[in-house]
Amino acid sequence: MAEIWIWNALASRRRSASDTFVENGLGVLKAAVEGRGHRVRLLDWANDRFYRRLAPAPLVRLSRRLTLRLLDRPSRAGGRLNRWLQEWIARIQRRRMAVALRRLAREVAARDLRVFGMKVWYGEAFSWAKYLAREIRKRAPQTLLVAGGYHVTLYEEDFLKNSPFDLAVMSEGETALSRMLDLADDVGAQGKAALLARIGAEARAGRLPNLLWRDGPEVKRTEKTAGDINAKAAPVYGRAEGKTRLHVLLESSGCAWGKCRFCVHQHLEPAYVKRRVDRIVDEIRAMRAQGIGLFRFAGSDTPPDFGEAIAKGILEAGLRIEYAMGSRARPDAKDPAVFEDLAGKYALMIRSGLRAVFMGGETGHDGVNEQVMNKGLTREDLIWTIRALREAEKKAGQRVDIALAMIYPTPLIEGATDADVMAANIELLREARPDSVMVTPPGVFKNSEWFARAKEFGFALGERFVPEMMEWEYVLYKPPELWSSVGLLHRGRGYPELLALCGRMRAAVEALGMPTDLSDEHFLMARACGYEGADGVRAFKRETLADIVSCDYRRLGELCERTNAYSAALAQAGAADARATDPAAVRAPQWAAA
Repeated sequence: MAEIWIWNALASRRRSASDTFVENGLGVLKAAVEGRGHRVRLLDWANDRFYRRLAPAPLVRLSRRLTLRLLDRPSRAGGRLNRWLQEWIARIQRRRMAVALRRLAREVAARDLRVFGMKVWYGEAFSWAKYLAREIRKRAPQTLLVAGGYHVTLYEEDFLKNSPFDLAVMSEGETALSRMLDLADDVGAQGKAALLARIGAEARAGRLPNLLWRDGPEVKRTEKTAGDINAKAAPVYGRAEGKTRLHVLLESSGCAWGKCRFCVHQHLEPAYVKRRVDRIVDEIRAMRAQGIGLFRFAGSDTPPDFGEAIAKGILEAGLRIEYAMGSRARPDAKDPAVFEDLAGKYALMIRSGLRAVFMGGETGHDGVNEQVMNKGLTREDLIWTIRALREAEKKAGQRVDIALAMIYPTPLIEGATDADVMAANIELLREARPDSVMVTPPGVFKNSEWFARAKEFGFALGERFVPEMMEWEYVLYKPPELWSSVGLLHRGRGYPELLALCGRMRAAVEALGMPTDLSDEHFLMARACGYEGADGVRAFKRETLADIVSCDYRRLGELCERTNAYSAALAQAGAADARATDPAAVRAPQWAAA
């Protein structure tokens, strides 16, 4: 019986309040591989305890006090001092991270492990994954190194060309990884060369889907396939200490629209597939049995018809949960019949537990949306879809938080300027009144249309843009002057300049009284912790931002515990009282910083 350890790659500092959510992909992989007779040990260091171990307590506590002061009263001197503190904190974090990874490499060597896997993420997490791979190779050269995850699926051959891994798995890894472990059992003590030879033979015969492997100097691939979404194993999380028990529920894969020019959904998952409602309900039950009552739907868009069907399934099963989801604006939402239909379907979802919605708006400029984004929507569609959600709130008697995503600055069309797009954005926000606006600068990702047609959209990409982008650390709170241009120019402007423009848009949003950079899952967490109303959201944003900037994660740790208590209380609510229980009875009290 072969054994594999799987390490969840991470950066040395947190990027978001959601970084410690339970890892559904690894949970599914573990359940599936163990179901085929192999042993799996998950090493998920993205938890509160590990992040705090990396951070030097005296320095981060000083930085947090200074950060809170700067949020209230910005000053150049205070900013310079905090930046100096952060440089020292980052050095210590990197040194401690390297020590922890070398220790892990020694454990792998002592175990004489035949297969070691990593789920790889972007930026610094990818850099550390490569570091660990090199350390294992030095100490345990007979250990097969396998990578998987979003980063592999996005960059494909470029991933293996720019990393020391032996193999990589695109898309879903359950079948390929289980077969590799079968082969490891067959090969036994013959060593890694024999195992790689067997894997190569299986790959050439087309019996190992989703595989990237080295065939001499070349990197080759097998067919990328998706398994049956309805045959997915429910993840098993166990105690998951230091993790936030908010489960990402696979209700669909792919994107129902799939044509946005800046997006890579159509590459990652070319087809949109809905999961059967009874299988969704089964997984909700399985998660409730593990003490989880908070959910985030994994799909980029849950269409209203499908959302209504899921809501009916939840209500008919008598399940008490709360969840967030992505929802694309609907064309012709202003039409009275479409509007009423939308409001009715959203109202049913709210009654079944919908509490937060993420919506991609991108821009309020219709010409840019049509010609640059290919969003298939107008400004009016966005406004009236959000109004339908507000009408649904009235019908259901329950508030829902709406997070609207926007890109600024954008590639432009003839006759339009940055100022025109900014003005259109502000007008959209004044009319739509979302609860949060997530403002991001333009990003060019491999396999997007913006990448393939970069020059047409005003982008100039350097010769090493792809390998540099793979390790680029994308953290919005970092001052613009500390960002590299990552080999990207837009209309002659480097990334620091684009970030400065993005910052102006963010400041304009805040001036409208709307918080920025809070997504639907952040709203779920904030409300679970008792942060009520708009003032509560601003307090949650301030506290979590101070923790993330300073690396003093004590407050985030307490918020994790309160979220977990609320999630467990929801999970314990039985079918009989699913509609009768007062939410205040299970809500944690408001937490305030000392």
